Amino acid sequence: MRILGVVSSSSREVPNAPTIGTATDVGTGRAFNNGAATVTFTAPTFDGGLPITSYTATSSPGGFTGTGASSPITVAGLQSNTNYTFTVRATNAVGQSAASAASNSILATTVPQAPTIGTATVTNSTTVSLGFTAGATGGKAISSYTATSSPSISLTTTGTSTPLTVTGTYAANQAYTFTLTATNANGTSTASAASNSVTPNIPKPTVTGGTLTSDATYYYRTFTANGTLTISNASLTCDYVVVSGGGGGGSSYANSARGAGSTYRYGGGGGAGGVRQLTSQSLSATSYSITIGAGAAPTAAQINGSNGSASSLSSTSSTGGGGGGYIAGYTAQTGGSGGGGGWYYNTIDGGIAYNGAAGTSGQGNSGGNSLTGGDSSATAGGGGGAGAAGGNGSLVDIGASGGNGVSVFGTTYGGGGGSGSSVTGGPGGTGGGGKGEQNATFDPAQAGSVNTGGGGGGARFTSGNTYGAAGGSGIVVVRYTKSQVD
Repeated sequence: MRILGVVSSSSREVPNAPTIGTATDVGTGRAFNNGAATVTFTAPTFDGGLPITSYTATSSPGGFTGTGASSPITVAGLQSNTNYTFTVRATNAVGQSAASAASNSILATTVPQAPTIGTATVTNSTTVSLGFTAGATGGKAISSYTATSSPSISLTTTGTSTPLTVTGTYAANQAYTFTLTATNANGTSTASAASNSVTPNIPKPTVTGGTLTSDATYYYRTFTANGTLTISNASLTCDYVVVSGGGGGGSSYANSARGAGSTYRYGGGGGAGGVRQLTSQSLSATSYSITIGAGAAPTAAQINGSNGSASSLSSTSSTGGGGGGYIAGYTAQTGGSGGGGGWYYNTIDGGIAYNGAAGTSGQGNSGGNSLTGGDSSATAGGGGGAGAAGGNGSLVDIGASGGNGVSVFGTTYGGGGGSGSSVTGGPGGTGGGGKGEQNATFDPAQAGSVNTGGGGGGARFTSGNTYGAAGGSGIVVVRYTKSQVD
């Protein structure tokens, strides 16, 4: 007996082909070269006498497939920026149907490919220039790039072509590397490899103190009185010169007790203040005490000149210039530059010479000596200078020259004072001290106040005294390049 509604096994077969619908690209959020499409279809009217268990959509080209129990089916793994069509087959217990007709063509799109990182270069303290090579677009135009730093800070990335400008508040003296992502309408790529390391925010020093002047390359801070050099934010590379006060000239005395004009004493010139020049010094960010050494004041009669006072910048100091010599036990004094030797003569005892004193090594030179021989026209020696020794006394009625100074940063410092004579004290060397005058006082205009020179020696006088001139005051000058701070 035949049972109605039962299909005999001999009539079971594969389903008819489905009717193709529409293929649609699924780009949003899809990784590069892993695109997807949805494919719609209509089930066949004839299922082959058995239930359809699944449907399979297949791409062309590539043969990428997706399976599902009903429409639509998603096909993944599609290559970015590639055109595809799709067919669908139905499957029952007997087997798989023929393929449907091909769908419409779609372009598979994804997020972009990761960029290839280039070179990071510091532009200034807040920006970095980041080079890169763009990757594939993923099928849709790249709209932006985003840089991320390590260590992480908030950044703004400007530009859509190489190089990008990456702006942020970078920490001082912190090194950073960068990775880069690309974004299109579908989303953001994976990150590139890390860039080279750069340090955008290297703080520039701020410098205060002294009197500020400049030329095309350098700033100069000049101290003529005690003060403070303050460096903040970062260390400063600089050159500086520390010059001490000049020594006073020795006094002169004429004693007529042993016959009118029979005894002459000539004062030696004062030594210049010591000069210390240091180059390419790194001064850390702190405050530095500046001391300016005073020049020696004019001395009392019948005594050697006094030494000048030392100048200093923190632990760097120079030595004050030596005072010029007088006579008989009052020899010239040592110092940054030595004082010149005095001279003594009378008709009974003849001439007695006094040697100049030594200068400090690396800061100045010796003072000049006086001469022997019993000649009343001989004179005392000039004071030592920072650049050359003082002149020796001569057998003529003029004073001996003081030693020359040295040129630092275009200015001459540390000339020795000239010795006294029967007319005027000898001239100081370059930048040197004053002259003794043939009267009971000295001329303040010749007091050796220029560039730390030593004071001139007192001149011979037939009765009474002439005093040695004062030494010049010290000075400290600090020089640094404008590019460090501007």
